[in-house]
Amino acid sequence: AILAEHFQGSPAQPAFVSPTSSTMAPKAAKGNGLEAVEARFAQTANNFYEKCMDLNTAQSTIASAASNLLNLRHQLLGMYGVAVDAKWIPGAGVVTAPAGVANGEVLWKSKLNEVAAKKAGRPLTKGEFVYTVTAVDETNKTFTCTVSGALLKKEYRGAGAQISQKLAENMAAKAAMQAEYKESYAELNASVTVAAAAPAAQGQKRKGEPHPVGSKSELSHAVQMLLGRPVTKEDVVYTSTTIEGDTPSYQSVVSLPTYDAGSQYQGAVTAMKKDAEANAAKSALAALKAVIAPLEEEHKAKKAKKNKEQLEKLVEATKAKKEAKKAAELAA
Repeated sequence: AILAEHFQGSPAQPAFVSPTSSTMAPKAAKGNGLEAVEARFAQTANNFYEKCMDLNTAQSTIASAASNLLNLRHQLLGMYGVAVDAKWIPGAGVVTAPAGVANGEVLWKSKLNEVAAKKAGRPLTKGEFVYTVTAVDETNKTFTCTVSGALLKKEYRGAGAQISQKLAENMAAKAAMQAEYKESYAELNASVTVAAAAPAAQGQKRKGEPHPVGSKSELSHAVQMLLGRPVTKEDVVYTSTTIEGDTPSYQSVVSLPTYDAGSQYQGAVTAMKKDAEANAAKSALAALKAVIAPLEEEHKAKKAKKNKEQLEKLVEATKAKKEAKKAAELAA
């Protein structure tokens, strides 16, 4: 039934008809050539279906199976005398991205899970990597992220701010991969095509490109630690002034009213308003460095302790599950 549906022809070509039908006689084939191809095609189609339904099968494996299936389909259609796509080159296969790459972008989060599981010698469970996403400012349109876990030596922060929470998590995973799984990182990074790294066409945005406001995200994270709660738009306030001239420039001041009502930090003059705000954030970070540093260390220590406790609970739960299974088998 699956094969029959697969061969339903478009208006441009006749529908598939069984070779036993008198309405379409296949071209002469030597010996059992036609039967052999039919058998291989049926087996390949079934294998392809099973691979698609198995969510643990790698995308590259499915793509390879699809390529084999299309090659056999092309061959079989020709043997039946059905018009085939003249542009198809048998054996050429399907051009696919390497495993762990989609639309020219590396899926660092997925790859981190894969290499960590391989190193640990067991499947990972939910929560072994903890991603903490923070909005860069009150607009909630750009984000930064950190990743931590018992399988990592330390907490890692993704580079720059991103236009979505998903991209922010991906950048955090990239930072962890680059630091702790250098060989896998280099291999996957090199597998991305030059085309994927080329500038986007005019009028198109490049996904995953870091947003030039890293200092603002760092300041938001610092204020979150200073206040001991998530940051709101009232906690970090930027005020920008336009400096008139042949080419307008900008200067920004950032205040932290809920932390210190009298605090104001002025940044250097620059040609872009966003850069002016980033400069103000840099000034605040430099001024508060002595206060923020110990809070950052305390934050990392708490995360490490929490990750250790979670891992211990996981080990105990896994052990209990195995013992229960063994007892059930002995009882049976």
